[in-house]
Amino acid sequence: MEDLIGYWVMSALSVLLGIVGIVLAVGATDDAMQAFGLGLAAFAVFFCYFAINRTHSLGGKGH
Repeated sequence: MEDLIGYWVMSALSVLLGIVGIVLAVGATDDAMQAFGLGLAAFAVFFCYFAINRTHSLGGKGH
């Protein structure tokens, strides 16, 4: 159960980083900052996908 809670907490923090990345990308005045913001947002999406996939496999053992 502790593993599941840890993944959800880290996913919530990743979502916040993703939102910050989107805000950085939208307000960027140069290409490097836009790329960094989009990379941060992409990392958040992939991390959340990994966390959902992992919690599904951990929680689905008894079903």
